[in-house]
Formats: sequence, C-alpha cells, structure tokens
Amino acid sequence: MRFGTRESVFVLLLLAMPVAAYFFVFRPRNTQIAEVTTEIHKKQAKLEQLRKASKNIVDLGDEIEKLSETIELFEQKLPAQREVEVILKQVWELAAKHRLTPKSVRTDKPVTAAANFAAEQPIKMTIHGDFDGFYSFLLDLEKLRRITQMPQMKLEKIKADTEGQMEANVVLSIYFDPDGKADEEEPERGRL
Repeated sequence: MRFGTRESVFVLLLLAMPVAAYFFVFRPRNTQIAEVTTEIHKKQAKLEQLRKASKNIVDLGDEIEKLSETIELFEQKLPAQREVEVILKQVWELAAKHRLTPKSVRTDKPVTAAANFAAEQPIKMTIHGDFDGFYSFLLDLEKLRRITQMPQMKLEKIKADTEGQMEANVVLSIYFDPDGKADEEEPERGRL
C-alpha cells in the first residue's frame, strides 16, 4: 500500500477529530456540569438549613397563631385617636398623685409611621416638684396599659436652698391607632 499525500491528510484529519471534539464539545460540557453541580450543592445546603430551622418549629400553624396573638396584644395597647385625651388626663392625674405640678402641656402634630400601623402623638410637658415624686411618677407611667415612650427628658434643680425640688421638661409620646380600629373591634379595648 502506498502512503501519499492523500492518506497523510486523512490520518491528520482522523487525529484532529478527537482533539477538536475535546475543545468544542467535552470541555464546554464539563464546565456546564461543574456549574450545575455547584448550584446543586448550594441548593442542598439551603435545604439543609431549612430542615434545621423547621426542626425547631414543631407546628408552623401554632407559631403563626402565637405571632398573631402577640400582634393583637400590641393592637390592644394602641388607643384610638380620640382616646389620647383620656391618656393625657391619666398622666395629669398621676402627676397630681405624686405632688407634681404640671406647668405647661403642649401637643405637637401627630406623626404617622411609615407602615401606618400606629401614629405617635408627642406631648411636651413641664413639671415642677420633688424629685422623689417625679421618680414615682415615672414608675407609675411605665405601668400604664397603653404604649407610651419618653424620648426626651431634661431635669434641672430649681433652687439651691430647697432640697430635692426640680423642674422636668419631658416629651411624652403616646402611640395610637390612626384609623381607630381598636375601638371598632372590641369595646373593652377602649377602656383604660
């Protein structure tokens, strides 16, 4: 058999076929397989995390019910907008109970939260009296059923010759339901 140019080209083409198949078929396919395998491992890790997290929650329905009850509890502590005056009267009576003299009370514009869940009514108060009474007033204020907050407080001693007398400038924030849903749902919620 004679081995000429034609046969040489044929042998070279036969040898080039597996090399070309490696570069154009097998190598890209191996890269795709590696990417898919990595993605599968990531998803399996996430599933394992989900299994571990759900293992702690025995019944998802019970967990949702508990969270709903917690939300309802906070909603009960939100008075309707018209009840803010009632809470302000309660605060005024607490101050009088502890022999404090409210000198001025000014309300600012209500601030509505972004989520529209609750609105905040800031009330600026100036109170005079004994520091021990003011401390007792703060403790009783903390025990109120409604959600209140005191974001600002400035205490000053009134006179150098009187012991324990002070003036407090406070901002009291009362949170309320801007839609008044608290009263419509249950009449009991409106009571303080």
